[in-house]
Amino acid sequence: MTQAKNAQNDEQEQGDWLSTLFANGDKTRPAATGDTRAFHTSHHALLGGTLAAVAVAILVHPRSWRRYKTADYMTPPVIQSRRKLYGICTDVKDNDNFRLYHTPLVYRALGKKVPTTRKELQNETIHVRLAGIDAPEGAHFGMTAQPFHVESKEWLSTRLKGQRVVIKPLRRDHYGRMVCMAWTYRPFWPFLRNVSLDMLQAGYATLYEQAGAEYDGMLLKFQKAEMKARASKKGMWGSSEPFVSPAQHKKTRSR
Repeated sequence: MTQAKNAQNDEQEQGDWLSTLFANGDKTRPAATGDTRAFHTSHHALLGGTLAAVAVAILVHPRSWRRYKTADYMTPPVIQSRRKLYGICTDVKDNDNFRLYHTPLVYRALGKKVPTTRKELQNETIHVRLAGIDAPEGAHFGMTAQPFHVESKEWLSTRLKGQRVVIKPLRRDHYGRMVCMAWTYRPFWPFLRNVSLDMLQAGYATLYEQAGAEYDGMLLKFQKAEMKARASKKGMWGSSEPFVSPAQHKKTRSR
């Protein structure tokens, strides 16, 4: 009897303890919910503050607002950093070079308009020479134009003029131009297309192999692109005339 009574008392105590536990649990649930809400609120505030701080840090960084008006403004450290710059192509000067109006992050974020008149653009654009390629020469300095010069320039103008362009400066050439890799955007993958590579694939350029050539790790791809265009007789490779490279043409005509 004593054991049975003790067991009954133990069960009663356990029941009372469990009842107290759940009762306390019920009482503390609203407080726990409040704590959770407070935690999420403070967490969101902290996250928002962090993002705001990062945004401010980005905007006040010189890279975000410093605009390079011309190639002369680009110092050796800027060129050596090989960081990409963004802008709008305002003009295609020849079939392997163009003019870029640099638009840093703040300019793009504020929707600043790019000048369009020749007067407004004077001394405001970077003269870019496409890296790794050479295109048919035009008529200048008493030199006759090469076949497909017009076609290659039209191809480049269609591709670049008025478009958003990304450039990576590699070096400054003896004309004061920035030798750059350049990319344009498109709405599907890959979103950036290398202009030099595409021009080789279209058959409107050949590999540049003179002193100071810059390929930015793309030499093998460039070589394959030219070989494929030759085999497919694309662009200038479809001509029945013997091929004369732009470098050979300049050398011959300058004698």
